[in-house]
Formats: sequence, structure tokens, C-alpha cells
Amino acid sequence: MEDKLLDLIYGVVADPSRWPDVLIGVSDHLGAMGALMVHVPPPGSRHLPMHILARLPEEPFAVFREHYQWNPWTVAVSKVPPGKAVNANSLIEPGSIKKTAFWSDVCIAFDQADVLNLPHKSLSQDGGTGGIGFCLSTPAAADADKRVRELQRLAPHLCRALDASLIVASRANGPQQLAVILDMIPNAALLLDGAGRITQTNGAADALLRRSDGIAFEKGGGLQLVAALVGERRALARMLKDALNVANGRSTALSEPVQIARPSGAAPLLVTAVPLPRPAFAFAELVPSARVLVMIVDPAAKSRATASAIQAAYGLTGAEARVALLLASGITGAQMPAMLGVTAATIKTQLRRCFEKTGTHSQAELMRLFAMFPPSN
Repeated sequence: MEDKLLDLIYGVVADPSRWPDVLIGVSDHLGAMGALMVHVPPPGSRHLPMHILARLPEEPFAVFREHYQWNPWTVAVSKVPPGKAVNANSLIEPGSIKKTAFWSDVCIAFDQADVLNLPHKSLSQDGGTGGIGFCLSTPAAADADKRVRELQRLAPHLCRALDASLIVASRANGPQQLAVILDMIPNAALLLDGAGRITQTNGAADALLRRSDGIAFEKGGGLQLVAALVGERRALARMLKDALNVANGRSTALSEPVQIARPSGAAPLLVTAVPLPRPAFAFAELVPSARVLVMIVDPAAKSRATASAIQAAYGLTGAEARVALLLASGITGAQMPAMLGVTAATIKTQLRRCFEKTGTHSQAELMRLFAMFPPSN
């Protein structure tokens, strides 16, 4: 049994999505009803906890997330050193938990009398707390001390497996692959982590930001507008914040791309932000990783990208490719008839065909898709 359990624990390193299986296996070994892995944000935070449930009902934990994140057990366990196994009831006044609304609203729902906790440093960041918990029924709680000792014996293995899982999962998006992709994008492109800090740039972005002509590196690692227009600074900040909120699962609303004026008098830059998919292993978000792709289109820049390449990629006609590229450069559909000498109906038809061929549904989506390419001459 011991070898099989350790094989199960360390097998999760290669596939963090198997943590529920590990939690169930250890629960059975400890005689627990089920288990959870959880990160609870600091008190007052607007964020909900991240968690993985294993053989535990979702309903009581939905109540926990909404109302009881910092219940007496959470508060007590938050003071326990990482890696030290404890049972929550041993940390508070005997019987006091049963006098709380948390007990009546959450614990009674599935006969949870105690919880074995294994705090983990990586899940207890920035004022929050977290780790792995194994829920005990009333009969099992009577023998909690023995179960704590057994959990402590497994603690080094569980902690090492979790540390390795966080490393593997945080790199599952392939930083080296992302670097190659960034360098293939002909215009300036960079990646932001969950806090909005720049984590990676391509050569075009480095060159553009070093010139500080409209947009530049910020000392803290973020983006800073050099233009004097306050409205543009605010618009950029709002666009990046919205993209990060979508990437972090807190919203579904994205801002439109932002035009940035340049002190040199060159054509304005067009900046767009694209949220990246969330990691398969939710707790990987606690490790800095790419969350948003930011692309900066410089209409004056020379690039390998051509209208013919875009036509071939999406099967667009020359006229459709021209409309898509103009849209990416910041020209609206309403401005195109006068610019191209065609009717509004023609532009509408060409845009509709672009939507169909590229799988997009709006000018904003089409703009984001083609913003990596410069406008055609």
C-alpha cells in the first residue's frame, strides 16, 4: 500500500490534473471523507479562493467561498508553519466551532467534525493562506491525533509533489515556445503576468519601447505611456486591467484597442491586449506566468508580414485582406468607404466575409486577430 501511495503522489508531478486522484488516495489512507486543496485570499480581498475538491460536495463549499473563507479554523491554521500537519480543532477552544454559523451552514451539511491540515508555503502568499485539508467525520475525529501523525509522515512527499506540480504547471504554456511565437510576430509583442508585469518581449517590442516614443518600459515592469495625453494613459491602463480580469476569470468584458499618440509626430501606435487561456492546474496562477499577450502595431514599421500571406492563411480576397488590415490599423468600417472609394454596402459585405472566413463575429474581434500585422500600403 505504501509504495502504491507514494507512486500515486509523485505521479502527479507529470500530470497536475491528477491531484484529485491523489487527494482521494490519501483520504482513504487516512480514513478521511475526502479532501481539498485550497488557497484562501487575504481578509478583505475581492477574490474568491482557488480550490480542488476530492469526493466532497460542492454546495457547502460554495457557501464557504461566499461567506466563510476566514472561519475560526482558517484563522487558526493560517498561523501554523508550512509543512506541519495539524487537526483544526486542536488549535481552537474545544467545542467552540459548533457555536458558529460556519458550523451550521457548512460543516453539518456533510457531517464534517474536524479537518486535518497540511499548510503549504506556495499556497499561502500575499497575506493569504492555503494547503491541503482532509475532512474527518465525527467517528474519525475521535482518533484525530493518530491521523495527524500519519499525515505528518506523508507531509514531505505531498509538499515536494505540490512544489514540483506548481513548477511544471507554470511552464505548461511553454515559455520557449512562446518566445518563438513572439519572435514570429512581425510587430511589437510582449507578455504580461497576472499582476500586469512584463515577463517576455520580442525584438520589435524591445526596440519600440527603448525609443520611448509614445510608450515605454516602466521601472516596476509594467507599461508606461510617455505621451502627455492623460486620456490615453487611462485608456491603456483600463484595457490592460480588463484583459487581466478576463485572463484571471474575474470578468468577460474586454476594452477596445487603444491608439497612442507619439511625441515624434509619427503615426499613432495601436495597442491591443489578448487574454491567454488559464492554466489547466488552477494553482499554477500563484506562480508568475504569461496571462496576457499585448501587441503594438506601428503603422510606419516595415515587416515581413504582407497582405498576400494573410490572404493565403485565411483564404481572403485582396479586397477583404485590405479591409481587415485597415481595421487592424485603427480605421473603422465607417471610415473605409471614403478612403477606398467604395460604398458602405461593399465594406459591410467584405467585413461579413472576413468574419465568416476567420471565425470572428465583430470588428473588435477581427481587429484583435489582425492587429499583429501592419496595414497594407
